[in-house]
Amino acid sequence: MSEPVEVKRVTPTNLFIAVAIVAIIQFGALLITHQNTPAYQGIVNETGYSYDPFGTSSIGAAGNAIFLVAFAFAATLALLWVLRRRMMTSFKLLIFASTALAAFFLTLVTADSFAINYLPLQYEIPVSVGAAALAVVLVAINIFWKGSPWLSTIILGFIGAEVGSFFAETLPPLTALILPIAFSLYDIYAVFRGPLKQLVGTSPGIALTGMSVKLGEFTLGLGDVVFYTMLPSLALYYVGVGASITMMFAIDTGVVVTLFLLSRKRILPGLPIPMLLGVATLLAFLV
Repeated sequence: MSEPVEVKRVTPTNLFIAVAIVAIIQFGALLITHQNTPAYQGIVNETGYSYDPFGTSSIGAAGNAIFLVAFAFAATLALLWVLRRRMMTSFKLLIFASTALAAFFLTLVTADSFAINYLPLQYEIPVSVGAAALAVVLVAINIFWKGSPWLSTIILGFIGAEVGSFFAETLPPLTALILPIAFSLYDIYAVFRGPLKQLVGTSPGIALTGMSVKLGEFTLGLGDVVFYTMLPSLALYYVGVGASITMMFAIDTGVVVTLFLLSRKRILPGLPIPMLLGVATLLAFLV
């Protein structure tokens, strides 16, 4: 689920800090993608897993993307329903369950790949399970005990990078290209007209808990981080290092433009401009 970009003030220093944090998260995603490629290839080959309920044709890929957007829309409606009834604990539990589940399994894969490559065999299970459990604990601290903003940025940035890398390595290529565009269109609707605007407006302090990353003075949605990291990871996976770095530059240019526009708007969707530049850049490498 993508969230709106919010900010108190726009200055060159704030822009630099925000983009620097985004770039660090993107570099982290590239390292995760490089390290986890054998693991995900093995999982896909062994299980035959591929997210393509509507097929791999252009129409099927569009259907796959629309289905994920519809799921995000339904999840936002459910969260809005819970929040409007002042079920704050239930709201936090739902956010924790979804975030912790992703954090545990993706960190398990990442830590296991790291242990296999760099540590003695006997440390593989303790390190991978321990790291996955630690990720869940940090998510719980962030959601239920309001840890420091920097702790929140580190853990959610790491999870966002893992999810973006996972999408890049497991989604069918055409679906992975269409998905950012589909979510960008949904992002525009959700922020200005849809349930996301109502969700944030109902209780901002609670609604953004566990779903947003602080970039200095800016607040960026976790869903935005996922797509900011997914496209460079996709470029690395299918093209190479040069394409992934170029992709980062294109997306981060879009981030700068989006954040600069916040000097006129208090809240904006974080996906459309970066995703438009990112997908166009990736297509230039693939065509």
